[in-house]
Amino acid sequence: MATSLLHQTLFRWGRNSRFGTSAEPGLLPVASSLDASPAGELRRLHARVGPWLRCGEGGRPESGLCYAVLGDEAVLIRRSQPGPVRSATAHLLSGAAGVLTPRLALELRDWTWAAADLPGRAPMVNPNALMAHRSGLTDEARARALERPLAVLLSHVLDGPRTVEAAVGPDTMPLLWAVADICTVLGSGLGDWPEWAPGFETFAARDPRADPPPGLFLRFRRDGTDPPPCRGTLPAALALARRYTRGGTDALRELRATSGLTELDTMSGRVTHLLDTAEELVAEPMEIRPVPAPAPAAPGAPRPEPPQPERRTAAPPNAEQSKPRQPKAEQPKAARSTARGREQVSCPICLGRLDWGELPLYTFDQNLAQYVELAVPRGTNAEQRARLVRTAAVRCPNPGGTTGVHYLPAGYGQYGSPAVYGFIGGTTSGKTHLAAAMVAEIERGALGAYGLTAQPVDLDRHQAFLRDMVHPLFSESAWLAPTREGEVAFADAFVLSGAGRPRAMALFDVAGGELSNVGDAKRFLDIADGLIFVADPKRFTPGSLGDPAFNTVLSLLRSTGRLSKVSAAIVLNKADLYKFDDPVAHWLSRDAPALDAAEVLEESADVFGYLHQRDAGAWTRPYQECERATLHVVSATGTDAIERGVRPLRVLRPLVALMAMTGLLASAEAQDVGI
Repeated sequence: MATSLLHQTLFRWGRNSRFGTSAEPGLLPVASSLDASPAGELRRLHARVGPWLRCGEGGRPESGLCYAVLGDEAVLIRRSQPGPVRSATAHLLSGAAGVLTPRLALELRDWTWAAADLPGRAPMVNPNALMAHRSGLTDEARARALERPLAVLLSHVLDGPRTVEAAVGPDTMPLLWAVADICTVLGSGLGDWPEWAPGFETFAARDPRADPPPGLFLRFRRDGTDPPPCRGTLPAALALARRYTRGGTDALRELRATSGLTELDTMSGRVTHLLDTAEELVAEPMEIRPVPAPAPAAPGAPRPEPPQPERRTAAPPNAEQSKPRQPKAEQPKAARSTARGREQVSCPICLGRLDWGELPLYTFDQNLAQYVELAVPRGTNAEQRARLVRTAAVRCPNPGGTTGVHYLPAGYGQYGSPAVYGFIGGTTSGKTHLAAAMVAEIERGALGAYGLTAQPVDLDRHQAFLRDMVHPLFSESAWLAPTREGEVAFADAFVLSGAGRPRAMALFDVAGGELSNVGDAKRFLDIADGLIFVADPKRFTPGSLGDPAFNTVLSLLRSTGRLSKVSAAIVLNKADLYKFDDPVAHWLSRDAPALDAAEVLEESADVFGYLHQRDAGAWTRPYQECERATLHVVSATGTDAIERGVRPLRVLRPLVALMAMTGLLASAEAQDVGI
């Protein structure tokens, strides 16, 4: 009985583990059913799987599954990152390869893992007790549309057990299921089966240390490309794909029994025989059997994107007031009204359009260190549901499969399309400090002077941002680490009330540096309403071409035709360094909490002239190219020596200007901001 059980290990981001304290933070074991002694199995296992836990640039894990056969043993790793890097977790199942099979690994892709029953200890897992949590992909894997891509992937599988790399996509999991089915029917239990048992990794790591295991291993990469078919093995691969999609595993077993494969005792021998008889197999007629209708999705599983009904345009609230320079109001690009009148919200991570009200709710279980589905009791009234939703999340169904599993606060789309703002600038511009200073001002209630009240969209995320960013800056006077290259970090979000219907506002910190090769930044720009361009005066040099981040973002917006749809606020940050310059000194002394369009225009003109005076005219490009834009004098910390204490100056000015230019403020003054 013991040999059929699987061991379970929980990893969390930090420095403390079952082995003591690590010099560098990372995903370390905190609970396990394995022996954690110095000579125990946990240490041996951690040494073998450690590279797969160091995933992503800078050690950041990407959500996904990794399954590998290591001799007689198999491991399944599920990585997740629901929030900031400190929330990264991984769960690992390990056991006999005959028990933890490729199919079982795929069936458990959405299983809620068992919690630790004692400090440092996790229970062993009986696969037979998990039938209710196991879900198959047979119907999706046998879809006729998958026949050709399955044949291409199989052509590489039949070329011999090795590592095969492809691009991750919406059909990655069904393709893995199909390959596992085909390989299992052909070779499970044979002498060389461990070499052919398909291992896989979805959203494969970029860490070069994460070398694939020996044998057949399928790596799906976000930045990968699908390989061309192997011509020599393609005919046999087409025959297998055809039989599988039209007849399932029964057709494969019939092929095995009637084509002389059963007399061969190795998978390699059977594959060679298939390749030698491929022309006969392709020419052989076969009955086309209907593919069963798709079964209902398992609770919490990503839903396939439904056919999109015809959409009609609809003007956003206060569109006429907030867009005076456009001949007619436009609907926000992040929301569309379906023919049935429901508003869709764009996911800021994958850009999928979501029917927000139909998504199931999840809650983050601290004991499991992962999201679990939230059951709303029958008869729950509006007030009770609002209390549950306050800390709940939704799992994006990830239409198109462009990213890993990701969650958004339930309140993000509860009030329609949020206003999405991003911070753009070089790594030394002070974007992260400015974002922290803005959130601190909002936390103090400073938006009340503009007639607005702000409530966090997600209390847990907001508290984490205060703990990790705001408090270290203001209470400890600690410099904040810049956003890692390649990231678009969801900093915080608020529901704003007081200017018409409530609406959410989301703040994103876009990594600095050269953005031309950053896919996340490009996706983010497709839904951004406003951008805060943060200029670092220390980089103003004669003949400079400006901030590469500014230039790249503007080029991307122009290429997609979105320059006229994105408002801009240019921030002359670190203004305290030039507090004796005119007009910087003048504007640092003026910070009345009121929206005055004439004053905003005057400040914009002064800053525009000052930048040209400093030979920094290239930093004014957003003002010249965006439809509506403003310029501001700001200091995120209020002093160039942080040990003197942080005293932010005028940090809300650019944010309030964006709110006026994008319709969150609807007063008469707001109409004229950014003209």
